[in-house]
Amino acid sequence: MVEAKHLTEDMRDIYDICGKEVVEELLSKLPGVEVKIPLKWSQNNPLALIDRVFADLLIAELPGNKIYIPTHVGRGETREAALKMRKDGMTTLAIGLELGVSERYARTLVSGKKLPRRKPVDPRQIDLEDLLKEQPP
Repeated sequence: MVEAKHLTEDMRDIYDICGKEVVEELLSKLPGVEVKIPLKWSQNNPLALIDRVFADLLIAELPGNKIYIPTHVGRGETREAALKMRKDGMTTLAIGLELGVSERYARTLVSGKKLPRRKPVDPRQIDLEDLLKEQPP
């Protein structure tokens, strides 16, 4: 089950515009893929790998947008699931395959070590969009 609060910004937008079923289809069939939504359907686009109805809906609603489909949703839930599987006697390889993550990441999940996080943004960093708004045309 996918909950909107656990989704990335891209996937939340798709959830709001196209619905939960489209998000679930993308997460299950195209994890870890960046997709440029075409203006019209093409067999050469990664969207050809999902149900045609969902692909057509994405093309109608978000043509020309680039989206990234994450490999998994909700880190905390993934760790809890991995720990439960470990208690049930599963190996890290089996856990990784079941959760759709690498064996190395599965070992990290069951070890109890702190999960890697993104580095915080330096407050001195200039926001590109703000900079472009300030520039005269």
